[in-house]
Amino acid sequence: MRALQAAQHQASPAIGFENLETEVENHILPVSGALPAWLSGTLIRNGPALFEGGKPVRHWFDGQAMLHRFAVRDGAVSYGNRFLQTRAYRAAKSGRIGYSEFATDPCRSIFKRAMTLFDPGITDNALISVTRLGEKHLAMTEAPMSVEFDPKTLRTLGYGAKAPGLMATAHPHRDPATGALVNVATQMGPRNAYRFFVQEPDRAPRVLASKSVGEPGYVHSFAMSERYIALTEFPFVVNPISIPLKGKPFIENFRWEPERGTRIFVFDRHSGDRIGVFDAEAAFAFHHVGAWDEGGKLVMDFCDHGTPAVIDALYLDRLRSEPSSKRSLDPALLRRLVVDVDSGAVTSETLSDKGLELPRINEQRCYLRPYRYAYGISDTEDNAYDVANELVKLDSRTGEASSWSEPGTYPGEPVFVPTPNASHEDDGVALSIVLDAVNERSYLLVLDAGSWQELARAEAPHLIPHGIHGAFFADA
Repeated sequence: MRALQAAQHQASPAIGFENLETEVENHILPVSGALPAWLSGTLIRNGPALFEGGKPVRHWFDGQAMLHRFAVRDGAVSYGNRFLQTRAYRAAKSGRIGYSEFATDPCRSIFKRAMTLFDPGITDNALISVTRLGEKHLAMTEAPMSVEFDPKTLRTLGYGAKAPGLMATAHPHRDPATGALVNVATQMGPRNAYRFFVQEPDRAPRVLASKSVGEPGYVHSFAMSERYIALTEFPFVVNPISIPLKGKPFIENFRWEPERGTRIFVFDRHSGDRIGVFDAEAAFAFHHVGAWDEGGKLVMDFCDHGTPAVIDALYLDRLRSEPSSKRSLDPALLRRLVVDVDSGAVTSETLSDKGLELPRINEQRCYLRPYRYAYGISDTEDNAYDVANELVKLDSRTGEASSWSEPGTYPGEPVFVPTPNASHEDDGVALSIVLDAVNERSYLLVLDAGSWQELARAEAPHLIPHGIHGAFFADA
């Protein structure tokens, strides 16, 4: 019995929520299997890697950002990793929490708390995602600034332009015609507003559309089609004036009020003109999957958790503890909203009963267009932890899913890379960084996106903590 318990503990994903302080550069990895000859480029993945730099943080979203680089060339893979050299990181290394994080706040006097909303010491810990704007590569979080880095060395270079608000999503969309990033910022203070803005290379952000709001919702991502931009305001809301008075970390000021339902704010993507506000049933999501136009309708998909209970599940004390029996969370389900912008009608349906998170699609072929396949993380039926242990390819037309899993492993977001001159939507590979808790190691997994079978894996020189989002750069 003790041996069984020890084996179960060894396979716990909790090992992926411990500090990684080792940094390496251009480490050549052993590869098993065969990498596609055409696969050439660099996967850069973002995520937290320092949780106790002195004073511990409380939430997974508060660990200090580390970038991981897997460069694939001529059938070989090299690896490097590096912390973003931010003010928040330097404070953590000195043994203190210097800035307001997602769910961890520095100790402040009552006076400093009262000033927080108007002169906020917001973190620059850009741990969520990576993107590109012109020739600049950026790490992003929900703060109004991004951090520029060198994609070859991962060296921190400086900051991107400041967004027009107190918060901004870490999931900007890209205008396919200009390469500009389109994003939404939430301004909080005596007057609150959602501000859609356009960021062009080497230019100041330009506000495209704005909507005043009494109590802003928590906005992690939004939808964009050829014609529209749309913000889904889930009923997880905050009264910003109360934030400095309560002395709570940022996210703990939000309230779940499902009776409000979900509001969808739709604007013309090109002119910024307001199209309308549309009502839907209560839901909660971090991630949108795809959006497109069908005649006079806007179609948009997201991963619906139902409630924001997932945020509480990601506190580190819970993630590091052994479960009593089974995972506490229900799976996030792929939900589709169809907004008739003329009549105001909104229809909603769940596309599959298989869980899906950290969703990716073939963006080269399906961006702003209908898609069929979504790739993401999910859970096997016997998973006892609130950490995904399965990779899935979900068919949005049939609801069916193909799965990849191995006992004791916990894969991260699968990034789709299309085959050159691909003839169909799932012609390509999916790249995922997998944490093997049994052997206390991590590896880059390469799956054939069509068959969802393993092609190759490349073992990293150390265990890589659970990460969030990444991107593949063919020329980096």
